[in-house]
Amino acid sequence: AHQTNINNLQRAWDVSQRSSREDWDEWLRRFSVQLLREAPSPALRACAELAQAYQPLARELFSAAFACCWVELDDHYRSSLIFSMETVFQADASQISLEILQLLLNLAEFLEKNKKTELP
Repeated sequence: AHQTNINNLQRAWDVSQRSSREDWDEWLRRFSVQLLREAPSPALRACAELAQAYQPLARELFSAAFACCWVELDDHYRSSLIFSMETVFQADASQISLEILQLLLNLAEFLEKNKKTELP
């Protein structure tokens, strides 16, 4: 059985040392692929390598992978992840792409529809 490696996920969602648009784009790339790698769903994990090479796939599966991993997190890790997400939204608009913000807004909508994984 697959065991989600929370430490790998936490390293991927960490937003410290992010200041430029390139830093944030790299953050999203790494985080989205790591979510797929650590997802409890075998179907999502099977997509991780392809998503690493083809970023649009990682973005397309982001919400599903996030939801799968979210349910694996305890309150401490959830708080840490929420802090990272808040940091993204508070970042200077010139440093973060609209694509990242749209992806996270789509995530919130996705999670709202799936009540088991709703964010606080």
